[in-house]
Amino acid sequence: MRVFIILLIPLLLVFKSCETSNKLTSQKKDESNLLALFTEIEELALSVSCLDANNWNFTAYGVKACGGPQGYIAYSSEINTSIFLQKIDEYTLAEKKYNIKWGIISTCDIQNPPISIECNNNLPVLRY
Repeated sequence: MRVFIILLIPLLLVFKSCETSNKLTSQKKDESNLLALFTEIEELALSVSCLDANNWNFTAYGVKACGGPQGYIAYSSEINTSIFLQKIDEYTLAEKKYNIKWGIISTCDIQNPPISIECNNNLPVLRY
């Protein structure tokens, strides 16, 4: 019986290790999906050169675990803004679910919204 218990303990540790590994793999997959969606948002936002700051707006995106947006992103009024803002909402909801699912913690600082947008080298720059 003692030999059985001695052999059983390492086996249980291996199974526990696999469970932890699968959890990390699943979390990394969720994180990768968030990153892919944000990359899509950035590509859409930057699909137009910033030549006139008056043609640009900004919006909050994401959600910190402690509350408030992750940040702000500029976008041109020349893109399909309804699709863009829909993707922002999708990303924000996905990040909220991710934070809850994985017990994410964050800082509780609140970033003020930008006061303006400037064009610099054909890219929008948020000014705070």
